[in-house]
Amino acid sequence: MTQIPADANQVIDQLSQQIGALSKQNAILSSQLTAAMKLIPQDVLDATSKEDTNAED
Repeated sequence: MTQIPADANQVIDQLSQQIGALSKQNAILSSQLTAAMKLIPQDVLDATSKEDTNAED
């Protein structure tokens, strides 16, 4: 487990670094999801969206 320093500026710096890393990971995952969605045939997406609509009823 990471030890949290007592100095507030160090805490802020560490949190900023973690937020930056998470933002980068989020961007990568979003890009991968977008690319993956483009590989799914449109008829499969249409069928899935119809199932989702029916599930809400």
